[in-house]
Amino acid sequence: MNKISYRFFSIVACLLFSNSGFANLPLPVSHFSASAIFLLEPGSGTDDYRIGSEWGKIAVTQEHLNNKGDVFKRAVLATAQYGYGGTAFYLGKFAGYHVMATNFHVMDAIPCGGRSKSRFPYAGKSFACMRSFGKWTDIDLSLYAIKVPVADETVLAGTGRNFNWNTPVYTGQELLTVGYGSAGNPDGRTLMANDDSDCKVFSATNDFRFMDDPDQVNPGKYKAWSFANGCDVSHGDSGSSFIDRKTGDIIGIVWTGKVPKNSKIKDSAFLSELIKKGGEEIWTELTYSVPAQKIRDKLTELAGSGTLEKESQKVIEAVLKNAAE
Repeated sequence: MNKISYRFFSIVACLLFSNSGFANLPLPVSHFSASAIFLLEPGSGTDDYRIGSEWGKIAVTQEHLNNKGDVFKRAVLATAQYGYGGTAFYLGKFAGYHVMATNFHVMDAIPCGGRSKSRFPYAGKSFACMRSFGKWTDIDLSLYAIKVPVADETVLAGTGRNFNWNTPVYTGQELLTVGYGSAGNPDGRTLMANDDSDCKVFSATNDFRFMDDPDQVNPGKYKAWSFANGCDVSHGDSGSSFIDRKTGDIIGIVWTGKVPKNSKIKDSAFLSELIKKGGEEIWTELTYSVPAQKIRDKLTELAGSGTLEKESQKVIEAVLKNAAE
């Protein structure tokens, strides 16, 4: 009997024990107890999540949008809050569908339909999830479509960006990530961004590992492909894109991280040495994101498998070809 893990998905989740196993149901609960009720509250502290000497995840403001450049602005406008507290981002319109990406474990917790709206705060719009195209554990990814009225399509115009399937992931690559992490987030509904000096790739160039979840609070029960980075993320950031800060390329999607952090990881001087010399902490103590290259490989395998439903086949093929409309 496997426990369901939410990793960086910050919803109020109740795991109800029954004779048939564990089942999950969102409930208005505000504590953690031995009865398997799990909640990471909005506004939770940052210390257990922090990488480097300072917490780098800041609340996005209009001033940031005006002054931090086009890469930052597009990322913010494309990022939505999914359901109660997960994150998702807009890839663009493919095969007639407005396609979003989030984590497997986010879609697994709140399936498409019902309360699974995608809220775009700066557009002032929320769009219902109209269908899922699939979810896969080894890349911790789900693709789904939102229902966008024709009159609202201009709201999303120019904000979508697909994964860059071929760009390398290299040591020291400076990153940007945007999401709805609970740490330092007073109401859990504020969009937060991290692009500080520690938010960069720590693993070797194109070094991808199929690894277990190092989260000690609520670890997942499956492995996923990963690269290591030093970006500050917390529960609620599940589904966030990872972006090359200079080019704007989407090079991956977050899936997990070590929680709580070892004290030495909270020292930027230690991190400076770690990225230069290497060390076991790179693969045990940092943040881990699924690389776009491994997402490409998985989707290519699926597209050639003959197992996909017709609409999923069309969308996945279009996404792989970067055939945005």
